[in-house]
Amino acid sequence: MNGADEMSIIWFSIVVGILVLIQAQLFHFLGLKKVVYQRFFNRHSVFEGEKAEMIETLENKKLIPIPWLRVESRISPYLRFKKKSGEELDIMHEQFHRSSFFLRGYRRLTRRHEITCSHRGYFRLDTAFLTTGDLFGIYTSSQEFHGDSELYVYPRIPNSDELSQISLKWQGDVTMKRWIMPDPILVNGIREYRSGDPQKDIHWGATARTGQLQVKVHDYTVSPRIMLILNVQSSENLWGIMSEDEKEFIEEGIRYAAYLSDWGITNGLEVGFICNGSLDDTHETVHIAPACSPAHLEALMQSLAKLRIICERNLHVLLDDLYESGTTGLDIAVISAYWNDVFENRANMLRSLGNSVTFIPIRETASAYRKEVEYGSKKEAV
Repeated sequence: MNGADEMSIIWFSIVVGILVLIQAQLFHFLGLKKVVYQRFFNRHSVFEGEKAEMIETLENKKLIPIPWLRVESRISPYLRFKKKSGEELDIMHEQFHRSSFFLRGYRRLTRRHEITCSHRGYFRLDTAFLTTGDLFGIYTSSQEFHGDSELYVYPRIPNSDELSQISLKWQGDVTMKRWIMPDPILVNGIREYRSGDPQKDIHWGATARTGQLQVKVHDYTVSPRIMLILNVQSSENLWGIMSEDEKEFIEEGIRYAAYLSDWGITNGLEVGFICNGSLDDTHETVHIAPACSPAHLEALMQSLAKLRIICERNLHVLLDDLYESGTTGLDIAVISAYWNDVFENRANMLRSLGNSVTFIPIRETASAYRKEVEYGSKKEAV
């Protein structure tokens, strides 16, 4: 090799080196400029075991392409991703989500990830880290992304054959109380005449308007209000951190509360909820007044999704609060892993105000204090 060839190689190397440094500086300063990243769920709420999608969109609003872009975030292991063949997606330790992208200038890319929601909870896509760099990895630049997409995973609603016999009996009693006798004064609506309807219920004005016999639909004299009370202690003397088995045991109680909330509101009953646990964003116990509407059912389900299995107060203290407030006319169902004399005493106090109180064991065979608590009859004056 002569001197001219050596000089050519040297100059070629210098030029290549300069070009590499130029492109490195270019991608370092312009890589994440005019880059828009979005990430969200396609559904606002699902039930345990159902599927949803996490959607990522990436848009490059400049001419210079992005040779590579990595998006990293921490996501709950309860959201299980289904990886497609050929997709650049890594899930590490079932918690760390990493996506890789290449994007040309003035292009938009959308990627959809199917997830299975394996556990009740409230999940947010809040923080993600975007990292990009040049073609040779000399320089990298990063940016923190903040999102606000949220997903409620409601408790799975069990089948009726998964519930205790006491729960089924309680539902039957409440249903019978509701349909005691139509009130001739309270009119809830109008419907077409059916064979056997009394003539006095015919609504002549509506009949004249429609050309068909219409009758009044009466409301009922008894419309029970239900208060569901959930105890998040798995045993009388257990405080503090629970084992996973104990938490899963309480999860069954949360599913009971979801079932009874759905059943009550679907049947037109006002349902409230009290719990000695707390929600994700507070350390206060939960107290939701009875109401009946689709929006109220959604609020109940959202509270159950966000509920933390941490005992903030003893259950008998919540029962004392209910008694001291003078509450009356409630059908109270206490969902708990155990029952004791202290609870029974508070239940009798509430019965004396004209409420009924029933203990619904999470599992009939697991109650630490096994006895069926009979309904206390309401005072005749109520």
